[in-house]
Parts: sequence; C-alpha cells; structure tokens
Amino acid sequence: DKAQSALARLAALKGDRDAVAAGDALLEDAAAALDGLAESGNDEESEAFYAEAATEALDALRKALEERQLAQALNGPFDACACRLEVQAGAGGLDAQDWTAMVARMYARFCDARGLRCRELERAEGDHPGCVKSVTLQVEGPHAFGLLRGERGAHRLVRQSPFNSAAKRQTSFASVEPIPELPEDHPALPQDIVDLDDNDLEITTARAGGAGGQNVNKVETAVRIVHLPTGVAVKSTRERTQAANKRDALNRLRAKLALIVAEQRAQALADVRGERVQADFGASVRSYVLHPYKLVKDDVHESSRALDVLDGELGGFVDARLRARTAESEEAD
Repeated sequence: DKAQSALARLAALKGDRDAVAAGDALLEDAAAALDGLAESGNDEESEAFYAEAATEALDALRKALEERQLAQALNGPFDACACRLEVQAGAGGLDAQDWTAMVARMYARFCDARGLRCRELERAEGDHPGCVKSVTLQVEGPHAFGLLRGERGAHRLVRQSPFNSAAKRQTSFASVEPIPELPEDHPALPQDIVDLDDNDLEITTARAGGAGGQNVNKVETAVRIVHLPTGVAVKSTRERTQAANKRDALNRLRAKLALIVAEQRAQALADVRGERVQADFGASVRSYVLHPYKLVKDDVHESSRALDVLDGELGGFVDARLRARTAESEEAD
C-alpha cells in the first residue's frame, strides 16, 4: 500500500510537470506563429498560413489552460488517491436494480474514456437477469478520487419501465458513494482513525455469497464492521480469507470516517463564513429523464444527450463540478 501510494503521488507530480512543459511549448508555437504573421507583409499565402497556425496554436493553448484550471481544483487531501466506487440500488424494485447496473456501466465507460483503470470488485446480483443490487468498482489513475468525489449522492432515473407490461413511467434511484483508497500512512489521515479503538467496533462474520473459492459458502469469510460511535458500517466479501476481508473492511471504514471528518471541517468553515459547501461533496441529486423527453441535469450542468451520458460521456458534468469547486474556492479566498 505504501509503495502504491508513493507511485500514485509520483505519477501525479510527473503529470503536473508534463502539463507545464506542454503549455510552455504551445505558448512558444503561438508566439512564433504570431511573429510570422506580423512579418508576412503583403504575401497573402504566407499571411494565410501563419494566421491558420496562430489560430490552431491559440486554440490548443486555450484548451490546455482550461484543463490546467480544472486540474487545480483537484487539490483535496485525498484527490490523488485511487477510488472505490460503490453503487447501490435504492427505491424502485427491479427498475432500480436495472438502473444500478446501468450506472455502474456508465462509470466504467467514463473511466475508460478518461484513461482511468476500472475493474469490478464486488457484485450482488439482482432478482432478474442483468439486474444488480449493488456493484463496487475499483478506479485507479491520476486523481481518480478527485474526479469522482463530486458524483456522490442519489441518481434518479425517469423512464418507461421495461418491467411493466403497460410501459408506465417509473422513477428509480441508485446511490453512488466514492471512497478513497487510503494507506495507513496517508498524511491527511487522523491518527485516531488510523488507530481505531476495538471497543468502538462491532465485528461480525458470515458466509460469503458468490461462486468461487474453496472456502466461499463453507466457512465464515465475509466480515461486517460497524463503527458504533457513528453507525458507519462496511462489509467485505471479495477476499478468500476472513483475515483478508477484515483488513479490507477496516481500510474502507477508515476511508469513510476520514471523509466524514473532512466534510465536518468543511461544513464548520462554511458555517463560519455563512456559506454552504456543496460542490466539494456532491450533495445534489442528478436526474436522468428518458421519458417524456430526454435530459440529464444536476445543479451545475445539464445535457439533452441523455443516451450519450449513459454511455459514459460524463465529462461535461465532472468538469462542471470541478469548475464550480474552483469558483467556490476563489470566492472563499
């Protein structure tokens, strides 16, 4: 874990260095093209050539500056960490379970398009083929948690139900919870969370569901831990041994408690300033309407290309959340 954390931080620093170098190169290209345009005189062919080159260079520089601005929003204490994305079916029966599978697929496609590595860790099958009650995704790559932390909250789908013979309009919900993957030596992890008091933990074991492994369904390898002071609960079933599942559950519990502490600090600061922190923690609900019209909308962005969004084109929403975070930070300063 320590080696992976160090490598992740090193990759983030290298990415920052490469972005600065690329920006410098684009600035030099734009300056050279503008100099050529100024010296082209009455030569129409040269003037057209340098004008086109200057336009392309300036457009590329503008895009790089926008990307750099978004990257500056990824400055949270856990933003550089890998991310565990938990998607859970809410109200809506089979429609909600189907919607949960759609949401997991949407994020997997978004991660692939964004250059992030995504794999499925856990899945609780639903009551109908293709439906799921919950899915846990592991997302790795530069600022994985920082990009996805604004996705936390309830995601609402409105559509004609494929499970209703009358094709009535149905509203379904799925909850999304991004959790950072935190090594025990992470500098932002409070010591009292690293050293959890055993008296504050309620640990129970059970037989794990699923198909694989010699021990699965035979011995109690699944572990559930409840942090009694806060009521936060985690469960791990993916490992083959009880000890490994206990380690995994404790790491997830520490990450959830660290997020609670960070949110409480941010909210306390907002109360002092008289403002509400929202973009940082993704408190809003996003709606995906497929009937009677198509629209995806939350408090910072909207798109009428609902099917494309469900196919993984979430960049507009993620980037809008980052811009909102930057704007709030600038207003606070």
